[in-house]
Amino acid sequence: MIFLRRTALNTIKKYNMIEKGDVIITGISGGADSCALLHFLCSIKEHYNLSIYAVHINHGIRGEEADGDQRFVEEFCKSLNVPCKSVYYDIKKKAVEWGLGEEEAGRKARYDEFSKLAKEKKGKIAVAHNMNDQAETVIMRMCRGSGIKGIGGIAPVRENIIRPLIECPRNSIEKYCIKNNIDYRTDCTNEMDIYTRNKIRLNILPLMREVNENAIENIARTASIIYEEEEYLESLTEYNYEKCLISKNKGNVVIDINKIKEFHNVMIRRVLRRALRDIKKDIKDISYTHIESINDILMKGTGKKVNLPFGIVCETEYEKLKIYNENHTKSEGYSYILTPEQKIYIKEIGKYALLSLNQQKKNFGLFNVCTKVYDYDKINTDIYLRTRRAGDYITLKNGKKKVKDIFIDCKIPSKERDVFPVLSTDEKAISLVGLRDSVEFYITENTKKRVYFYIWEEKEL
Repeated sequence: MIFLRRTALNTIKKYNMIEKGDVIITGISGGADSCALLHFLCSIKEHYNLSIYAVHINHGIRGEEADGDQRFVEEFCKSLNVPCKSVYYDIKKKAVEWGLGEEEAGRKARYDEFSKLAKEKKGKIAVAHNMNDQAETVIMRMCRGSGIKGIGGIAPVRENIIRPLIECPRNSIEKYCIKNNIDYRTDCTNEMDIYTRNKIRLNILPLMREVNENAIENIARTASIIYEEEEYLESLTEYNYEKCLISKNKGNVVIDINKIKEFHNVMIRRVLRRALRDIKKDIKDISYTHIESINDILMKGTGKKVNLPFGIVCETEYEKLKIYNENHTKSEGYSYILTPEQKIYIKEIGKYALLSLNQQKKNFGLFNVCTKVYDYDKINTDIYLRTRRAGDYITLKNGKKKVKDIFIDCKIPSKERDVFPVLSTDEKAISLVGLRDSVEFYITENTKKRVYFYIWEEKEL
């Protein structure tokens, strides 16, 4: 059996990449890697009962050469009886529009198109990254200052993206093409010392192979080990993140500083990166230096602040670390009428609320449920869940107190005050939910009608 075929089959089984009946969307440029991948997938099509589609992106950069690539790909796919979708992009124009470099814009265009067809066909995306690509990526990320996860390289499987050739060196791909009489195109820009990846492939890796002829294989093997260990550490990070997480909603995460400081520095960094992913999914441009700057303000007490890329802000307030996107923090307030027995979702705070004339006996589980009961006869108006208003106060046992003063006394961070839920009648605040209740609406021995208020996160009743 040819080395590439044996290695790719082992990789598919090792990472459970393909199941019988799968739909596979294959990216194809016309180069040796993608042509070999498509040919290989077609060779196992019958065994796995696969439906295979190909997508080619014409980047509009190399003129007639790029058009020739497109014609070649379409003919190659036709020879394999694979439906092919070709899409043209003016990458130079898109790079400006998207605020990216040409290399990154090209990548975005490709994956956007792959994802569109994968969504339409309910399929997986197969791309032709190989062992050499893995080594190049590891070196590039080390130069950029990535953490352990970045040095773990290209994931063999990520969401619906699979890489069957990730453990195949490039020379095995070229041999596969020769053995199977597969023609392919050569992109002239691959030999141009103008892109970061090209500099690594053309200049750095050859020098490393002079030091050790197996350098590429060794780098890729190290990445594979790191990737496997990272999978375990990721589950531990998730557990610890939940332990110190106070709250999260769109564009806003709050962490308990005392709890996160209990962790080892390694875990603190990991938890911080995990929190940042709740603010912005793609944080590859967040470096070790950025994470250390957050760690630094954890040790300096309240009022410290650091600004990160993408408009992300981290600041300490009392015993909390707030991480938020400054573009999502402005609130115009909210106000919801609560109708008994009708559950409602408060999107501004990411919680459900329910008013009921009967005590609920269903199990909320461990989802931060808050339950209160009030004298319904003392209310006699609609009941609202809203944000604070000027002049709001709560009647305590020792007299009235302004809501803003309660916030200060309870050390509620300023940015939380604008979305903090207030339960109220038409005119009076019944409760600063989970913080203070007005004694005016307490139940007594004379109470005839009770109203129950529930507010909780994530899980419905």
